Amino acid sequence: MDLKDFIKNTISSISEAIVESQNELKDKGVIVNPEKTEIGKTGEKLLRSDGWRYVQNLDFDILVGVDDKQGTGGKGELKVAGLFSIGAGINDENTTVNHNRIKFTVPVAFSTVETPTEYKPKGPSIL
Repeated sequence: MDLKDFIKNTISSISEAIVESQNELKDKGVIVNPEKTEIGKTGEKLLRSDGWRYVQNLDFDILVGVDDKQGTGGKGELKVAGLFSIGAGINDENTTVNHNRIKFTVPVAFSTVETPTEYKPKGPSIL
């Protein structure tokens, strides 16, 4: 697989994973890749449109492999390292496995629960 196809497939896979996560987790109060955030007084990221929820960055650093098999007429398959075995099931085909590292960040506002009374601040609220 050439670099252009690899990059397009990677961006497509990440985009599809974000949309699927948004759909699967919305009923649980998790917001994946929120649209509007603000920086709080102490530099923290906050979700402004949803009542000042904290936004955390999930940093991904993934090793992927592109398995190109010659003679099959198919295109290379992008797999996360650890989910494939190098050299497993090798037969008469020529197989080339290329490894690449992908780093990206997805902002997420995780679901929350109300803070129990015994842990709430005793004085006036900062925000």
